[in-house]
Amino acid sequence: MGYRSQVVLAIAKEIQPHFMAALSVCTDATVLVFNDADRFDRDYYQDGTGHWLIHWDSIKWYDSYEEIGTIEKFVDAANDDCIELGEDEGDSSDYIKFVRVGEETGDVEHKGFGFDDVAAQTSISF
Repeated sequence: MGYRSQVVLAIAKEIQPHFMAALSVCTDATVLVFNDADRFDRDYYQDGTGHWLIHWDSIKWYDSYEEIGTIEKFVDAANDDCIELGEDEGDSSDYIKFVRVGEETGDVEHKGFGFDDVAAQTSISF
């Protein structure tokens, strides 16, 4: 069956052209985003703003898979503020939020500073 994760990627409209350029190098990444996501909200955060929220549930999120590696490369570049934006737009890390929660306790990954409402929550079950 393999190790599964829940993954959310929120992308502000300001950085979407860079995301599309990153996806263009890998057809499987494009399919993963636009066809295979469990949820793709094209007007996330505030109605009509055009920000995207992409959610995958129970996905094998291994960066050794080309499509996952392609998305991870974009997320890492945005998180490290390596994506050039307009002078008045600030840092690229402010325009994304990536959260991955794995099956194992404590396996939580956060990248980016945008979209404060996207976060992992932990709780106690009994």
